Amino acid sequence: MSRSNQELLAAQHRVMELGISGLVDGSGSRQELSEAVYLLRRHIYVEEAFLFPVIDQDQGRWMALAQMQSDHGAMWPHIESAITLLQANALLDNLVPAAQAMLKLLEGHDSREELAIYSVGDRYVTDANHPPLETLFATTEIPPGWRCLRAPEQA
Repeated sequence: MSRSNQELLAAQHRVMELGISGLVDGSGSRQELSEAVYLLRRHIYVEEAFLFPVIDQDQGRWMALAQMQSDHGAMWPHIESAITLLQANALLDNLVPAAQAMLKLLEGHDSREELAIYSVGDRYVTDANHPPLETLFATTEIPPGWRCLRAPEQA
């Protein structure tokens, strides 16, 4: 039996939190952090490009969506920093500030998002124009240069 969208997205939150917190508390590895950061980036992309437009049809959710997009924007510089450092094979100690910032933001964001957005996540219905979210996470490539909606302007 496949998982609901709500279950899939919440499970990804746990994976991301564990992978990032492992670096912060010293129990994790570069590989776990890398997987968590790249999953976070893809997670934000799939939400903003595919899930949020469907949820946005529920006019009562627009404030919650705006908050989630704002949270994504706050995380974005830390995600980009971590990816740059990971690609440069930087020392793990150099990745700790970005990981701490992401973890702090995720701690508030994830519970709010699970309650306000994922609780209606199954309104995203699979059809010819909407592949299953699970498939999108496995196969969708993030377009080059894509940044989340509320990412700060690049300097």
